[in-house]
Amino acid sequence: MKVRNECPITENKNIEILNNRKFPLFCGCTEQKIEDDLIYEEEFAICKDSGVLFLNKLIPLEILYKNGHYAGSVGKIWDEHHRAFADFIANADSSNILEIGGGHGKLSQNYLKFKNANWTIIEPDSKHKFDNVNYIDGFFSKNICKDAKYDAIVHSHTFEHIYNPNEFLHEISDSLNGGGYMIFSLPNMQKWLENKFSNCLNFEHTIFLNE
Repeated sequence: MKVRNECPITENKNIEILNNRKFPLFCGCTEQKIEDDLIYEEEFAICKDSGVLFLNKLIPLEILYKNGHYAGSVGKIWDEHHRAFADFIANADSSNILEIGGGHGKLSQNYLKFKNANWTIIEPDSKHKFDNVNYIDGFFSKNICKDAKYDAIVHSHTFEHIYNPNEFLHEISDSLNGGGYMIFSLPNMQKWLENKFSNCLNFEHTIFLNE
């Protein structure tokens, strides 16, 4: 496991370990035997200067997302979100769009129903690919965009999965070639925390992000 030992937002090293627990790696349902579960230590920390809450130990991405990530693919609320977010993206009137982490492809399909665009999804393991979407297999970095000019980079419920948010935002900015939009949606982690939802901070959501 990679150890942070600093605030992931401010890079301040004045941190305090609050608690730790052993917890299953996979956040979802599985048919495998319980003895086959991967169990790791969740170490919760706080930056004493910024107040940022985060996990101090990180799972390597190739292990964490070995079987992909398809949250958001099932359910009425998710369907309503994808439609509303596609409508919001349409306000930017973009015709060449890169979506980061668009595994299930539902956002792209909601957008392309009523607007023509060149839509590309970058995802490490896209199992269900649509014919009207371009795909890049892998994790996002600015090197992916060297020869492409996107006028919008979008991501939905992806930012809370990013280990280094400052680097992520800089690389998106560099990839927009001096113009364009980054458009994204986030879960309401503040409400999750108030409701004591165990998936607020876990191996996939390693930083507490509120407005």
